[in-house]
This record gives sequence, C-alpha cells and structure tokens, in this order.
Amino acid sequence: MLKFLVILLLFTFSHAENNTTLDYIHNSISQSVVHWSSYLDTTISQWMDTNKTCLADGGIQKNKTEKLDSFFQNDKYFEETKDTFIRLRLNSHFFSKQSEKFDVKFHAQLPFDKCRKQFKLFIENDSSTTLHKTTNTNSGIGILYDSAEKYGITSRYSLGLHSSHPYVVARYGIHYKVKNWNIESIQSFQYSTNEHFEEETNIYFDNFLEDDDLFRLRLHRKTGSSIKGFDYSSTFEYYFNATTDAGLRLSQSFYGNSKYTTPSKPNQHYAGIYNYQTSLSYRANIWRDWFFYEISPSINYHRDYNYSSSYALRFFVDIYFGKYNSF
Repeated sequence: MLKFLVILLLFTFSHAENNTTLDYIHNSISQSVVHWSSYLDTTISQWMDTNKTCLADGGIQKNKTEKLDSFFQNDKYFEETKDTFIRLRLNSHFFSKQSEKFDVKFHAQLPFDKCRKQFKLFIENDSSTTLHKTTNTNSGIGILYDSAEKYGITSRYSLGLHSSHPYVVARYGIHYKVKNWNIESIQSFQYSTNEHFEEETNIYFDNFLEDDDLFRLRLHRKTGSSIKGFDYSSTFEYYFNATTDAGLRLSQSFYGNSKYTTPSKPNQHYAGIYNYQTSLSYRANIWRDWFFYEISPSINYHRDYNYSSSYALRFFVDIYFGKYNSF
C-alpha cells in the first residue's frame, strides 16, 4: 500500500505544473506552520521579557558549510538549524542481503524568530539507529535552549519526551581554525528517566577545495548504558557539484566497537572495525521549491556477513512546509 502511495504521489507531482489546488493546500499548511511558530515565539518572548536579547526579524544568513549541511539534511544541520519548517519524508530501503523496508517520517523544527538565540521547538518520529547514523538527541518532542557563548564554547540544552520517558540533553561545542581547516568539536550528554544514559563526541574537520567543493572528516565516539564497550567511527565525505537545486556526496566510513557480538556468535566478543561502507548520494530539488528527492546506492563489508560485499539502495522524497531554504 505504501509503495502505491509513493508512486501515486510522484505521478501527481510530475503533472502538477498547473495544479493550483495542490499549491493552495501546500501554501495554506505552510502559512499555518509559520503563524503558529510566530505565535509561540511572541508568547514566550512576552513571558520571559527577552526583547532586548532577541534577534530582530530577518533571519540569520548561512555560511558555505551551513548551506551544504542544510541541503543534504545531515545530523549536524538538525542540531544547529534555525529554519522553520515541517518535513514529511517517504523512505524506501532496498538491500541485497536483507528484506526491503518502507517508512514515513515526520520532522518539525520551529525556532522562535524573536528569541532565535534561545529557544527552538522540535518534533520528530524517527528514533531509530543505524550503522551510519547516531541516535538523534532531538527525537520525540521537546524544547531546546541556547545559552550565551562563553570562552569560545557554545552550550545548548534540551528537554524532551521520547517513548513516554522525559530526557535532558546537554551539548557543548568549540570551533577553531588551523590554516585552511575549520575544526569543530562537539560533546553531548543525554539522560532519561528510564535510567538510560549516553555521551558522545563528534569532531568535524572541514576544508573547502576548488569550486567550493567541501572535504569533511568526521571522527565519532560514543558510550551509553545500552552499549557494550564504546562505538567509534571515522567518515570521509566529499561534497561536490552543489548548486541551488542539486548536489552529490561521496562518503567512505569505518565503524567499530571495543566490545561487540555477532548474530552467529552472540556469546563471543570482538573488538575492532566491524563494517566498511562506501556510498554515493545524489539529492535534487524538482517541480516545486519544497519538493526534494535523494537516491543513495552503497556497498558494505560487514562482519555479520564475513566481510563479503552487500549492496543497498536508499530512495526517499522530502516534502517541506513552512520556511525552508536549502541555500
């Protein structure tokens, strides 16, 4: 049924150049998103009397790195974005050694323009973890607070509800530059009332090459109450041919753990790299400025399959409501 709906949706949009009904519905929803975000913004601003410390209307300009993160919708973007939007994602996963998967995901980002430096409401129904995506600290529903920068360290705190369990997150970051490299180190801690604890470190090394192509190295380490040992990974990414409506991302990742098991030998522990992954993603904006699609083939060499090659293809469609500007 879901596959039929996806095909029907794509067919409808492909013939929607003169579909004023579709545009009217989308504009109505988008205006409602902006209106309620503005209403909450004004109400909280009045409660806290923050007019003197809030930013004026007009938004915040994105730098080159933020524009690329915004266009490709990576984890770093969602942790830092000030855009106001709701995103509906229709997701399809195809695997050579696993069964195919289809799902629909909902994500909302509602920063408050007048108090943009301080508060943001987030809603997300995606709480899953995969081999190439760490747990999103903004899963569930909650509110985020940005504290003033001190000694070059940014701090951000969020309080939310996930699977009926309240949780709190503290995130600290520091940015510095070494020659042509922009380096950002982020440390976060999360604790929920079901006694679940996580802490993780992410370090980003960004270097813009010719034609504004971006090379990024990401180093990751994570521990938690539900993780045996600790996870670690390194990912090399190359963003190129990025324009206002299309872009490519080439990625090479290495994933490891200091103490893990395999389905075939659940009582035996291993340490080291358990998966090598290479992927290529193409993302584009078509038909409407709020309609995006992305296709990403990948190849994995996972210990679960004795490091033999396994293939995957991911295809998804993103539909935005509100004020989302990728560039």
